Amino acid sequence: MTIVKLSRTYTAHGKTFDTVELREPTYNDVFVKGLGMPFEWQVSPAGTPMRVSYPLVVDAYISRLAKSPSAECLTDLVAIDALKLEAALIGFFMDLATSSPTPATSSSSEPGSTQQPSAA
Repeated sequence: MTIVKLSRTYTAHGKTFDTVELREPTYNDVFVKGLGMPFEWQVSPAGTPMRVSYPLVVDAYISRLAKSPSAECLTDLVAIDALKLEAALIGFFMDLATSSPTPATSSSSEPGSTQQPSAA
C-alpha cells in the first residue's frame, strides 16, 4: 500500500479525505486485465531519455488501485494532486523500468559459453 498526501482536503460522495490509499498493482492488473505499463521511456530529440505517460492507462490503474477513498471520489482533484497520484503509480513500476536488461554474453575466459535462462 502507498498513501499519497494531497495538497488539500476534499469532500466527494459523502467522504472527506486528504490522502489516497493505493494498493500495489498485481499480475492480474498488469497482464490479465491488459493494462501493461502506464509509461515508457523514449529518446528526446536531444538524445536524452524522457518518460512518456499514458493518461488512459494511468486512469485505469488509479481506478483499480484506489482503496480509500474509492476512485469515484477522485474526479475533482486539482492537477497537482492528480500528478501526485500518477507519481505514486509510476513508483510501483520504477525499479523494473529504470534497470536496463543485460544481454547474455560470452565470457572472454570461456569461448562460446552463453548464459542459460534459469527454470522458474
